[in-house]
Amino acid sequence: MTFEVFPPIAVIADAHVHDPAADFGFPGALQTGGLSVRPLSEGARSTRVFNESLQAFRTALDDVAARGIRHVVLLGDYTDDGQIATTAAVAEILGDYRARHGMAFFALPGNHDIFGDAGRHRTKRFLQADGSSAVVTSHPVTPAHDPLPPGIPRDIPVTVSAAMFCPGYPDGLMALAEHGYFPQPGYLHWESPFGSESDVEARMFTAVSASGRTRRPLMEASYLVEPVEGLWLLMIDANVFVPIDGSDDWVDSTSAGWNAMLEHKRHVISWMTDVSARAARLGKRLVAFSHYPALDPLDGTQAAEIALLGPTATSGRVPRDAVGEAFIEAGIQLHFSGHLHVNDTARMTRGGKAFINIAVPSLAGFPPAYKILTLRTGAAEIETVPLGDMPMDAAIGALYAAEVRRTGVDTGGMAEATRYGEFLSAHIGHLAWRRHLKREWPAALAAVLRAATLGDLARLAVRPVVPMGDALSMLPAAPGLARSPEKDGPETLSAIAFLGDWYRLRMGSDLGRMAISPQRLRFYDRLSALYSSQTWPEGSAQGGIAAMLALFEAYRSGLPSVDIRIDLATGDITDL
Repeated sequence: MTFEVFPPIAVIADAHVHDPAADFGFPGALQTGGLSVRPLSEGARSTRVFNESLQAFRTALDDVAARGIRHVVLLGDYTDDGQIATTAAVAEILGDYRARHGMAFFALPGNHDIFGDAGRHRTKRFLQADGSSAVVTSHPVTPAHDPLPPGIPRDIPVTVSAAMFCPGYPDGLMALAEHGYFPQPGYLHWESPFGSESDVEARMFTAVSASGRTRRPLMEASYLVEPVEGLWLLMIDANVFVPIDGSDDWVDSTSAGWNAMLEHKRHVISWMTDVSARAARLGKRLVAFSHYPALDPLDGTQAAEIALLGPTATSGRVPRDAVGEAFIEAGIQLHFSGHLHVNDTARMTRGGKAFINIAVPSLAGFPPAYKILTLRTGAAEIETVPLGDMPMDAAIGALYAAEVRRTGVDTGGMAEATRYGEFLSAHIGHLAWRRHLKREWPAALAAVLRAATLGDLARLAVRPVVPMGDALSMLPAAPGLARSPEKDGPETLSAIAFLGDWYRLRMGSDLGRMAISPQRLRFYDRLSALYSSQTWPEGSAQGGIAAMLALFEAYRSGLPSVDIRIDLATGDITDL
């Protein structure tokens, strides 16, 4: 039989599971209660947190189980960094939930899960009981190789462990082989882009270097599976590894994503088109999944962001229009993606046909959430489930406290958080001004944001045009405000606090808006009205602030992204 309403599917992206209890070969775990905990100072500087990811993953799966959902898609980056110990931990978790709850998992590799054909070495720091840290690396320490990243003291203890290594294709898939990568007894249908043969040799393609001179075989991990009658899940491995001429190494697809798919994996595009045609002919409901977004998940703001900030790591990962057009031409309507850790909805229409990309946020970044897809006749309903109420782990918190006591590191309120949502909200606020502002924002504008309050910015809007480089001298000194973003009056709320909210909205869309107080939103409304009332010259301080506010408003005004209904005939998207 086929279904008018198909069983719901949970979709989890970028879990980045690091199991602090896994055996990474870290000797210090003997003194930390068996925990291999990454330093909070590193998590505070990273776009994802580390030690909380296992608990977040289990919290999500417990919620899935409580709802009676039995089908779960993992959109890649299910491991921290593809380490052997981490992948084994994920496999153990999936086996446990399958045994206890009858769950069926369908996994896709992300850029953090696997690398090329031979893998790559990893090096990580872990906290010791006294708050100091030590290093574990998979790379043999030799006079010719120093495994310590920049900024780590040369006298730090180093341990070599094979458990830290990240394998390549096919070895890196084998721990999760029974979770979609290879056919299982319960599947009604399974195939790869090369047919129904599932062995590795039957799934090889030739990867070609940019020059065309180097050609190397590599396994294709994409597959199509029918878990219940009439439902086809198109699981696309959008990792692209391009051989480097004269080397055994590869260029990976972390930045290129689907843009590289169009150039280097055309066999997958052709297969997608064939699958879609067969699905229509056979009356199957088809949904596509991959790690990388197929449409711009930042509300079409790429050009405006580049105009304000220049090219950034995020803007470089936005797919070209040709990607969405390829999906429309292939006949695919709905695609779920991860990778950018963004919660958002994007839509493209061409020739009366619509293609929708659902960007699923990470479990290890703000805002932590997963999604539930329910397919109905002519429609798709998508619910977003936040995980912000998860309590923080006390044992990990004790190690953080030891680190803070020893190093005096400023974590922007992360160490004091008692709930996961507070922890990640503090994390993105800290990241905004300690990483993004320093790396991505023009220096003169960054200096203004560090010094100004919202009141200062409002007064600047009614002054004569000021060149960006002169604006700082016109502001009153505002010592300490960058470290006190909790003050909520317009004369005391710092522009750095606004920057944190800017990133919360950018990453979370509707979920980000829910995390910003109504009082702050009213202040931002007034500020936007002041700056949008006229056109500002390029290079002026007011022009930079106006551009920042325009992007903020664009993030607020995108398509609904929390609980939505998609009319698959028209492409219309409405709130549930």
